[in-house]
Amino acid sequence: MAKKEKKCSMFEEMLMWTSYRYAIGRKTYVGSLAHEIPQHYYHKLSKDRREFTSEDIRREIYEKMRFFPFELDIRRMFNEDELNPIKALLEFIDKNKIESLDELIKYSTIQYDVHKDEYKFEKKTPTISSYFSVGDIDDLIPWETFASCFDEKNHVFIGEKEYFKTYHKKLVPVIGKSYCYTNAEFGWEPIWMELGDFLDGNGYPAYTTDEDFKKMIEKSRKILD
Repeated sequence: MAKKEKKCSMFEEMLMWTSYRYAIGRKTYVGSLAHEIPQHYYHKLSKDRREFTSEDIRREIYEKMRFFPFELDIRRMFNEDELNPIKALLEFIDKNKIESLDELIKYSTIQYDVHKDEYKFEKKTPTISSYFSVGDIDDLIPWETFASCFDEKNHVFIGEKEYFKTYHKKLVPVIGKSYCYTNAEFGWEPIWMELGDFLDGNGYPAYTTDEDFKKMIEKSRKILD
């Protein structure tokens, strides 16, 4: 980014740490600031500190997911193997065509080998009621957006524009209303946000669907060829 970075004091950085560590997984109104915090801090932190913050947020998300009614076990062979619990869970849901919360809680263990990109799992018959809800996953998505914004090694450039990947609820058509969509009761999909637009903070930033983003990459490659 062309904007000049301003130094962030240790005190200010600690305020950021304590705020997101408190807020992640608590379903608190502070979660609504998950987009504003990176917008405020992006240019004040060095690239190394942004990378550290990204990893720290994902570790905190992983800790909160230990309270889910199934065990998500992410195994990494090397430090370079990515720890991204939201991505691991949502890709498992997609690959196994899980279409409801009732189906998801039938799993007792979901083991993901990052290095091999392989899943193993065990199922169970639920015997007690669970207070787990779709909202427990929804609440973590904005924090993954925060982490992804700071995870520059996984950003993608198309021309001079820089993009990062995150997730949102799947959209489904509203019955009886043409061109109207609403959030699905269950299910999430990847989206891409343009970094500059996201950091501008003018309302909720626009996004590109994963399907359209792949088309943009292909078109860019053809132009370069």
